[in-house]
Amino acid sequence: MKIATHLILSFVIICGFSAPASAEDTPTLPYGLETIRQTLEKSSAETIQEKVYIHTDNTCYFVGDTLWYKAYVVRADNFKPTDMSRILYVELLTPDGFLVERQNIIVSDKGFSCGNFTLKDSLYSGYYELRAYTRWMLNFNAYERRFSKNDSYFFYNKAMAKDYFRAWDGLYSRVIPIYSKPDQAGDFTYKRMYQRPHQRIRKARPEKLHVSFYPEGGHLVKGVENRVAFEITDQEGAAVNVKGFIYTKNKDTERISATPRHMGRGTFNVTPGDERLYASFTWRGKEYTFRLPEAEKSGVAMKMNGKKVTVNAAEMEQGTNYGLSVTCRGALKHFQQVAVPHTGSITIDMPDLPTGVNDITLFTDYGRIVADRLFFVNNNDYDGHIIEIDSEMKKQYAPYEKISISMKCSDVPETFSVAVRDTRTDEPSYNDGNIMTDLLLGSELKGFVANPAYYFESGDEAHKEALDLLMMVQGWRKYNWNELADTAYLNRRYTPEKTMTVEGCVYKMLSINEIELDEIANWKFGTGYGGTKTDKDSEDISATGSEADDRGLISTDDISTGTEASDGGVIDFISINDANSQLGVNHGNLRREVLIEAEVALEGGFAASTQLTHNRGRFLFEIPPFYGTSILNMKAYSEKDSVKKNMTSRADKKILDESAYPDYFVKRDMIYPTSANPYSYYQDHAPEYVLPTFTDTLSELSMENDEHLLQNVNVKGKRRGKRAIDYRKPAFMTDAYDIYNDITDYGLSFGKVDMRQFPQQVCRFLFGNMNRYNRYNVAARIDNYTYYRNFKPDMENAENTWNNKSSGELMEILKLKRLKDIKVFTDFEPRNADSTMVTDEFSPDATVELVTFADNAVQPTFRDRHYVLKGFNEAAGFYQPDYSTRVPQSPDDYRRTLYWNPNARPDENGKFTATFYNNSKETRIKVSAEGISPDGTIITTAPNYAK
Repeated sequence: MKIATHLILSFVIICGFSAPASAEDTPTLPYGLETIRQTLEKSSAETIQEKVYIHTDNTCYFVGDTLWYKAYVVRADNFKPTDMSRILYVELLTPDGFLVERQNIIVSDKGFSCGNFTLKDSLYSGYYELRAYTRWMLNFNAYERRFSKNDSYFFYNKAMAKDYFRAWDGLYSRVIPIYSKPDQAGDFTYKRMYQRPHQRIRKARPEKLHVSFYPEGGHLVKGVENRVAFEITDQEGAAVNVKGFIYTKNKDTERISATPRHMGRGTFNVTPGDERLYASFTWRGKEYTFRLPEAEKSGVAMKMNGKKVTVNAAEMEQGTNYGLSVTCRGALKHFQQVAVPHTGSITIDMPDLPTGVNDITLFTDYGRIVADRLFFVNNNDYDGHIIEIDSEMKKQYAPYEKISISMKCSDVPETFSVAVRDTRTDEPSYNDGNIMTDLLLGSELKGFVANPAYYFESGDEAHKEALDLLMMVQGWRKYNWNELADTAYLNRRYTPEKTMTVEGCVYKMLSINEIELDEIANWKFGTGYGGTKTDKDSEDISATGSEADDRGLISTDDISTGTEASDGGVIDFISINDANSQLGVNHGNLRREVLIEAEVALEGGFAASTQLTHNRGRFLFEIPPFYGTSILNMKAYSEKDSVKKNMTSRADKKILDESAYPDYFVKRDMIYPTSANPYSYYQDHAPEYVLPTFTDTLSELSMENDEHLLQNVNVKGKRRGKRAIDYRKPAFMTDAYDIYNDITDYGLSFGKVDMRQFPQQVCRFLFGNMNRYNRYNVAARIDNYTYYRNFKPDMENAENTWNNKSSGELMEILKLKRLKDIKVFTDFEPRNADSTMVTDEFSPDATVELVTFADNAVQPTFRDRHYVLKGFNEAAGFYQPDYSTRVPQSPDDYRRTLYWNPNARPDENGKFTATFYNNSKETRIKVSAEGISPDGTIITTAPNYAK
């Protein structure tokens, strides 16, 4: 049920403004409403959001291809190129939700940038996600994923846990199919997706009907007519079009028809009484019954009809002033006082509003929202801004033929992006929109909008009705009225990035008990992560001198009074051989500021900078911009030790000793989302009229369900409960030092390598808590033998455990300097954290494999923080072969994208000609061109929006 949000503005905020002098053309508003109006206007001016759109060169890809893209970053209020952020993060995520690559790209002052991802042969095929955002965008639409108090004990403190479990809606996201590499080069006849190996067989979801109800305005109200939208889907989320009816338990009442109009969505009108309302739908021979939301005694039901809004009121508060606001993309467009009756109805005429998704909100003068609703306005002012393609373009082109395509922009942008592709391998999908449908519609609503082009292809009543149903069902407050109307939200956590920085905080260093040789042999029988309170008499192992307490080497006061440790002694996460039980508590910030030094490798040497922390340990360094990678070293020390502790001093003998204790725990701020949103049905399925992609069901890699369709042949899989792990096929693989830095910067490791906890830290970083409150089993292996478990295994049936090296030899291997890569084998999928998983008490849910350097080689490791710092990504040049002088003898040009130009520059008349050569096959081509002019005008090739 959709419930309207309630907001009570605080008395302090209300009284923080003085009512302005009345203007002749502005009606005088009551004090509370005038205050809210001023706040909304202030928010409109100071908290403009940004939008990102990415134009890609193709609709689908094969493993081994290169994905080319151009990113447009604009202001949400007017679509002009952003004047805020200069850095954009573009990420490629696997179908499971693992990060493949994150690119940092420079946004020009014209609001665009470009780049490319190489789809390496090591990737699995599947539906990948392209995600993009600026740091400024992370101030909005944030929420916390579910986590428990016990989950927070894995982190240095509760604040770091909250940062890790933070997630966002509203970031740019596009799902793109990536198919397996063809068996023969250039043979794209079959599109195959090989799923990554899983141990457990997943059963198909049982067939079931789901119906959701969305009262217009947010509430069902007794005694007045309400319009209610509904959506019908199956167990997979696909739309179902079946008729139903609304009724009460009283058999004598009239039944109201509920008939879907588009994609399983429809509306019905109902006047609720004292009896509860029910809905009944029959699907595939089974009747389903649903309860509607409970009707409320007082409130308003809102109904929109064109430019008129009808408010049906029941038992509303008397003596209260009511206001009505309309915002569009976060900017206030209309504000007025409304005379809401105690009981009855009023009709309000809407003024002229901008094209796009608008949000109408009815509220009291003390800030409580009574009703709100999204609606779409189309003034047709975005019509006609198209890129016209040469009408003489041939239907088919010969191999290696020279092709010239002329195009003309109705508005002249400085640059626009052009892709020409071979349509024989096009991938029809439910994502058939473009830059206009995304900026105006898709980016404004919750979830994925299937077939966005449909809502603009015609202006008839059927299309208008479908668009309004979309507003009611997928309506979402991306521009939250609560935030807009509260000045406290004007102070954002993140500022727009103008340059490359390293920002973070210095914390007290915790004592970590060193690994003893005797304990290593017992790790295979189970070791764990604890969180008990420390006794008052506990010894500060690493505390030395008068500065021990300030350096934070365990303060008993800090531990015993922490909010997470004060309510219960021993924490649930306790298992045998727990040597660091004091770590999982809520540690605070520094009490005294310290010096922090950063050193970056640049051309010609290292550049170092030192500063005194502020606000109890905070620091920020500006880094000279660079492409590629560089080395970053950071360390913190007290001011009195500045002479002997600085990086150029030779007195610091243990700087290359990873087992030594740093003076302080230095942690970078990690702004990046750690989770991926689940896909909707329409993101990873093709339209019904397209033949299904053939999935390889004969190999062990992909036999998941009991039954599959393979080229119209029904192939049944042998049902088994669990497969052995295929150690040739990890779910995830990364550099060992990189993931150590990640788990440390997210607060899961505390500034010093602890191999006793390292496998669990890796899994906690990758999977969080998998939306569960119970812990999961982790095993670790080296050289094909399992040496570590955090659970008690069934040793009779367990895999091989370490038996060919002594504990001393193993201890020498368990060093960061010896580790090259980390591989993880699991059925867990970060994208589907709430999926049903069959767990086994005596077997691992995730196995971490530590891969060492060959021939006993080592890498340099450091006591303090040491990073391979990623700079900006520079786009490679697109391959454009020239066959004007020589045609190859062998047909080996398999380009599917024939032409890609992210920065096509039209002449003063808006004309541009793309000239290129065909590949080695006969092709039918399609042109995709998109852009934004400096004044915010959006231009695209198609569709042409109907008036």
